[in-house]
Amino acid sequence: AFFYYTADGKYMMKTVTHKEQALLKKMLKRYYDHITQNSGTLLVRFLGLHCLSVRKDRKGASPQKVYFVVMGNMFNTPFEIHRRYDLKGSWVGRSTKAEHFDPSVALKDVDFTDANESIRVGEERKAKLVAQLERDSAFLRDNNIIDYSLLLGIYELGPTAPTAGDEDKGTDAARLHEEAVAAERSERVATAASNAGANSADLSLGLKGASTADITVKVTGSPDEYRGPSNNEAPFHTADMGGMLSSDQKALYFLGIIDILTPYDGKKHLEHWFKALRHDKRGVSCCPPAMYADRFNKFMRAAIV
Repeated sequence: AFFYYTADGKYMMKTVTHKEQALLKKMLKRYYDHITQNSGTLLVRFLGLHCLSVRKDRKGASPQKVYFVVMGNMFNTPFEIHRRYDLKGSWVGRSTKAEHFDPSVALKDVDFTDANESIRVGEERKAKLVAQLERDSAFLRDNNIIDYSLLLGIYELGPTAPTAGDEDKGTDAARLHEEAVAAERSERVATAASNAGANSADLSLGLKGASTADITVKVTGSPDEYRGPSNNEAPFHTADMGGMLSSDQKALYFLGIIDILTPYDGKKHLEHWFKALRHDKRGVSCCPPAMYADRFNKFMRAAIV
């Protein structure tokens, strides 16, 4: 597939196969109903399906049809994505070679587990997020769809929290750590406010392609202040400056379910059977929709804390 982005980064175009476009048209009504009935859905937003007829130079040759979809860009944010993951819940062949590690490359499930990563949102938001993921995966399961994944982008806002070993050294170490974090943030706030010529304490959080005077966001106060006045209007997973603020206020998560146009047909059934002969069938990405959804949800329940 080929990807193209609009100049403002809000939308992206992706070429799709004839089979994929046929599936989208077949499930379009059900997809629309699911999107409208689930305001917090993480499913990718399809905004259009188009076809181009490309004529070859040879006379009499029939035109070749090229299909493409227009979607919302999940990473349409001024924040630089420091790490990104493509998570399916499977593990066979789901790792990235060390030489390919790059912030622009989406790592996979085994990489996520080996790095001891987690999506830290707290118990209340975890319950809400897991419930929505289960509704979304049930929709995909009922439409005979597999091979989807959770696309996760992570922006680190500030210093990492102390390790368990540091906490064991006593409350003095924890207090000193908090004081150091507060001092650093205060310094960054003061610098940002000075650069922006502002009277309030605002902070530019490493915005890509933007100066402090262009875009600033608050870092003082409670986590609710991060979510802004439009919290009631935006989906819960985009309410914090376009993403989800971690429970420790150290990271910003951008996430959504992508690649939702692969049906489990006869070809995929044979692929699952063949790979299951060589590997643990539980870890093979290609598997029946019900098995795929259950494994996906199990992985997400463990990954979200």
